[in-house]
Amino acid sequence: QGDPLTEATPVPGKQELPGWHDAVAGYYRNMEATGRALMRSVARGLHLEETVFDDAFAQGISTLRLLHYPVRTPESFLGATEQTHVMHDGREYYLLARAHVDSGFVTLLAQDGVAGLQAEARDGSWLTVPPIEGTLAVNFGKLLARWTGGRIQATLHRVIGDNQQRYSVPFFYEPSVDTVIAPLPMADSEPFEPVTYGDHLWEATTKFVEQKGIAHLRPARGIDRVAL
Repeated sequence: QGDPLTEATPVPGKQELPGWHDAVAGYYRNMEATGRALMRSVARGLHLEETVFDDAFAQGISTLRLLHYPVRTPESFLGATEQTHVMHDGREYYLLARAHVDSGFVTLLAQDGVAGLQAEARDGSWLTVPPIEGTLAVNFGKLLARWTGGRIQATLHRVIGDNQQRYSVPFFYEPSVDTVIAPLPMADSEPFEPVTYGDHLWEATTKFVEQKGIAHLRPARGIDRVAL
């Protein structure tokens, strides 16, 4: 039986959107290169060999998403059972994506010109991440926090909006599903039990509201079957 984490992604046919495949594949490769450079910079910052993570990402399952946040109306929230609005700087906004941390290593996010992404500061306040043309917003993920024993913290973030539609393109930089996430040779990091990235990812993502109820479709694989 295959692994749902490595299934092929349905995409439009080449005749339906001429040029789309080449454009998206090229962007994906560029984001992989950017993620690799950032990953090595993180390793150097932790006083580790800069290639310490390289093997894990050689057959990675990084994810590229093309997101559209449509204009919301009060009617679109009818029947909602969770929080739909927040106050920020004295104004009420729609809550388009609840506060969360991403599951992977790092996220590289391209935004359009519409603000909405916010990150939590140390004091618990929310800071707007301005969309600046030609730049990427970088969120540290839950995997990076786990792998470094808490030395690096995941970025808690959310998305708010008013009456404008918004587009964003997040690239989630991720290792292979069989990568064993084990403590790194660093002082002052919290110890933890090794786990495969696939098990880590499935446990984390099936807690999101859009994937609730499917956790049973992929039982934990464990590290015993992985060649260390």
